[in-house]
Amino acid sequence: MDSESISISIAMLKGVITGKTYDVVAGEHGVTRTAVERRIKALALKLCQEVGIEGLNQDGLAFVQRLRKCSEGVTAALERYTPNLSHERPARRILTDEEIGLAVQRTRVRSSCPHRDIALLYILLSTGARPLEIARLEVCDYLDFGGNVREQSAMRAEVAINNKARPLFFASSKVAESIDSYLAERLRRGYAVADPSCYRGLDPHSRLFLTETGAAFDIVSYGEAGQTRFLCRGILDTYRKIFRRIGLEGLSALNVRRAVAARLLERGAAEDQIGEVLGISELKSVRELLPDVRRPLHLVVRELV
Repeated sequence: MDSESISISIAMLKGVITGKTYDVVAGEHGVTRTAVERRIKALALKLCQEVGIEGLNQDGLAFVQRLRKCSEGVTAALERYTPNLSHERPARRILTDEEIGLAVQRTRVRSSCPHRDIALLYILLSTGARPLEIARLEVCDYLDFGGNVREQSAMRAEVAINNKARPLFFASSKVAESIDSYLAERLRRGYAVADPSCYRGLDPHSRLFLTETGAAFDIVSYGEAGQTRFLCRGILDTYRKIFRRIGLEGLSALNVRRAVAARLLERGAAEDQIGEVLGISELKSVRELLPDVRRPLHLVVRELV
């Protein structure tokens, strides 16, 4: 892990020991519950091995309840912990306009399903939505009855990972052009075709993005009773393939969310607005996605008047 990755793991661990569930922490960081659990256990093991956690041994790392019971010891261990970063590389990847153009070009040339994959890339870059949310979107979320693009749409509660509706915008011409091209291809292939007089002839309740064979991405539920979680391996694998074909080091769905947050900040969006777009309610979690652009305080106040 690099310094940023370790910071994320530390933030996740702090969230869990203060009472947040894995699911809540996963939603805040735009990753799966399994990823949170894996990160927390790996960090807790490092803490236990390198600085020690009072009241906890390595055998107790598998249970979040034990970590919470030893929250003071975990917090003290974090304060003493100094990560070894000598051989680590930065993972943050904030795409420039030139890199986005290159990513689209490489996807067009290297993908076996270029129209869909370019649209998937653009919707991720423009909305910062999580892959599972993108897999759940339907044609009617993008098009109105007359077949027009819904520039101001909504991430419905049943689509959002945190089950809370939020704004969804299709206000980029590049995004609209890419999705339109993909939907036109779907029509040519006869995927989810319906009444030709509305929704451009597509079934409005069919998924906006389909697999290469024209089927919906399979979404499965898992977890214990009362803690139902959902996973879509198909969309995750599809994005991994897209990133691998692009060939830009450190590119991931999480880093794309960071890029969206950074671009919104550059355009003057307030932190709460960025959180609204990304589906993050806590401003602290929003700030963790943003680049640190603050100047030293002594320079900020110099010659203030």
